[in-house]
Amino acid sequence: MTSFLAYAEAKNRILECIDGIIMFPFEENAIPQYVYFMPKTLAEGELLSSFFEQQFLYLPDIFYVLYFNPIRWILPDLAERIHSLDYVPAGYGRDRRLFQLSYCRITFDVTSVTQQGQEPEEQTIFRVPFYIGETNFFINVVELPSTMGTPKLFEKVDFNW
Repeated sequence: MTSFLAYAEAKNRILECIDGIIMFPFEENAIPQYVYFMPKTLAEGELLSSFFEQQFLYLPDIFYVLYFNPIRWILPDLAERIHSLDYVPAGYGRDRRLFQLSYCRITFDVTSVTQQGQEPEEQTIFRVPFYIGETNFFINVVELPSTMGTPKLFEKVDFNW
């Protein structure tokens, strides 16, 4: 990670670290190809379980579907980082596909987005059924937004349930 940060600085890359909720399918693969990410910073002392209840019951923010593969070339220990996350199981979609829901930090390379001054593209928002335990919610999902930049680093962030 340190070598990438040095490289990014030398090449004048613009990096943005964002904390948020991460969700990915529970699969045999060590590293998910795509993840769902909702930018959200927990307040100090805020419990993740309380956030889930408030966020999903009332006014859900957007989960962005991110292509996660670029991170594997920078972080050789990405699989261990993913598996070290504390998570809660969740059902996604009408078929309740098993997903893992947790909290993390992702660093994005936003250089091209910043330099091109892109206007935010019109995004199609999908409302998807979502289940935590026996509670049914709906979440908003946007697929592959180019305005977020390219995910480059992944970090585990400590939080309280």
